[in-house]
Amino acid sequence: MSRASAGRPRAVGRAILFAAWLLSRAAIAQSAVQQAVPQPREPITLLISLDAFRSDYIQRPAAVHLRALAARGVHAERMVPSFPSKTFPNHYTLVTGLYPAHHGIVANVVADSVLGRFAVGDNPQVRDGRWWGGEPIWVTAERHGVRAAPYFWPGAEAEIAGVRPTFYAKYSDRVSHATRINTVLEWLGLPKARAPRFATIYFSDVDDASHRYGPFTPEADAAIARVDSCVGALVAGIARLGLTEITNIIVVSDHGMAPIAPERTIFLDDFVSLDSLEVIDWTPIAALAPKAGKEAYVYRQLHGAHPHLAVYRKAELPARLHYADGARVPAIIGISDEGWSVTSHARFALPGGKPKGGAHGYDNQLQSMSATFVAAGPGIKTGGITVPAFQNVHVYSLLAELLGVKPAKTDGSVDSVRAILRR
Repeated sequence: MSRASAGRPRAVGRAILFAAWLLSRAAIAQSAVQQAVPQPREPITLLISLDAFRSDYIQRPAAVHLRALAARGVHAERMVPSFPSKTFPNHYTLVTGLYPAHHGIVANVVADSVLGRFAVGDNPQVRDGRWWGGEPIWVTAERHGVRAAPYFWPGAEAEIAGVRPTFYAKYSDRVSHATRINTVLEWLGLPKARAPRFATIYFSDVDDASHRYGPFTPEADAAIARVDSCVGALVAGIARLGLTEITNIIVVSDHGMAPIAPERTIFLDDFVSLDSLEVIDWTPIAALAPKAGKEAYVYRQLHGAHPHLAVYRKAELPARLHYADGARVPAIIGISDEGWSVTSHARFALPGGKPKGGAHGYDNQLQSMSATFVAAGPGIKTGGITVPAFQNVHVYSLLAELLGVKPAKTDGSVDSVRAILRR
């Protein structure tokens, strides 16, 4: 037996014990809110994000609660993320129905000529509504008098178009899963006059483990078990509140994951002087802003320079990426092949600078980048139906339909996901 296969049962076993503990903690915390909560007449929608949960992860042994939810409702063969297949762009696409180029969060690191630099993390930019274009579903809901509670979702901390959701929380990865789950259940369990009809919740375990160790490791399996237990705890908590019959539960991910290795590295400084450009984002999509008068040089030096790096002028990007018309997309974009990383020799030499584990951000059509979609509830078809692949840009329209609110103008359409709806 290999070390990996020997470690897998232990890791998954620990995750199963965690699942049992999590369910018990959620049950205890819900004792105060499970008392005869009157069912509101209007349906509720809960959107659950499992970061980096590849579409094929649902077949992993630990994904038992997710498969049970799919058996009740609908499961997509895969959901196609938007380009680039990174966390913030795709989370915001899911809730706006806009491609990243159109809502402005074009990567996890973004440069704007007026606003400066945006990066994920605990910083003022994520709370500045000027960065966030479009209309997220919680703004649409609040405009129509529907209380919303996006918990730990990119954009939820900002006032967007002058609107804030009724409930939200500042993101912290130190908040336990039990606290996240219990907070959302407490919100949903409020009296009808105060309870939200739309809520979100987010878990990053699979992304964290897959980045560090790779997508096909015991550590990734254990992370799958942990987030699957969270889905189970939420389903059980909704049942205890007596809200199952009116709650639509939608589980999504933002992207998938591919294994990477040091030997699959592209060094930009082998081909171009780094003094001639600013690297906005490094890998696997190199977002490059040439300095004044250097654009022709940078393009000439990089185009065709490495067999695993396709380099484009912004206007020449493939139309299927829906990326060329983004105001915050820099002048030159390099797209590395699956499993390859882009860096410099200096960055490679830093502690932790050698690519290892897993990465995402690649071409959104790759199977490895495919995201998960599972849904069940009163507005969703029943019977364990599997629907064909669809783009995540349509999820906003689906949410608006389930909430009964008029959607803002988007790049998606409810007609593209109508096969999911019961009516």
